[in-house]
Amino acid sequence: MSFFYLIILIVVLILVWIIMSYNKLQSFMQAIRENLSNLQASLKKRVDLANQIIDIASGYGDHEKLTHLSLSANQGSIENVLSLAQNYPELKANSTYQQLMAQLESIEESILERREAYNARVKDYNSYRNSFPPVLIASKLSFDTAPYFDINDEDFSNKVSVFNRDDSAALQEVILSGANSVKKSAISVKQSASTVKNIVEEKIDEAKKKQLDDKS
Repeated sequence: MSFFYLIILIVVLILVWIIMSYNKLQSFMQAIRENLSNLQASLKKRVDLANQIIDIASGYGDHEKLTHLSLSANQGSIENVLSLAQNYPELKANSTYQQLMAQLESIEESILERREAYNARVKDYNSYRNSFPPVLIASKLSFDTAPYFDINDEDFSNKVSVFNRDDSAALQEVILSGANSVKKSAISVKQSASTVKNIVEEKIDEAKKKQLDDKS
């Protein structure tokens, strides 16, 4: 029976470690999601401001090609808008344009800060996730390596889809698997104990029979 309890203890300790590792990975992941949300908000704000600059430029007959630029979160297209606008004194003198440019400069600084914060969170998460022993269970708990943010990575939006999932299902599956292992171990130990008991009883019966034979 002591062996049985030892097996139970080992399995329980493993499950406790898995839950603790899951909680730490989940904490890292939530921090990344928060930083990603802040970063995406700044990127959207930058595109909105650049589009407003284009709207202003569309009022100037000589600036039509500004309106043909397709904007996205890509740094290159934003810079194209700004470089073209800088070439036209009348547009630069527009007060609304100046206000938008000031806001855009502020957003650029915010994006830089939030990008650094996001990538720092990703570094901490990936370092822990890929360390030993968490790496043994990270994939089974559906915690994949998180992508770093690169302004020129057009596939970044697809890569961060890893954050849009339910993490609890994987943990429940692991716990259920552990519970089944405990159950199987208990049945195996019980069967072994029963077998040993039968052998001992047979030996006792044989010894008693031998004693009776010797007396007779």
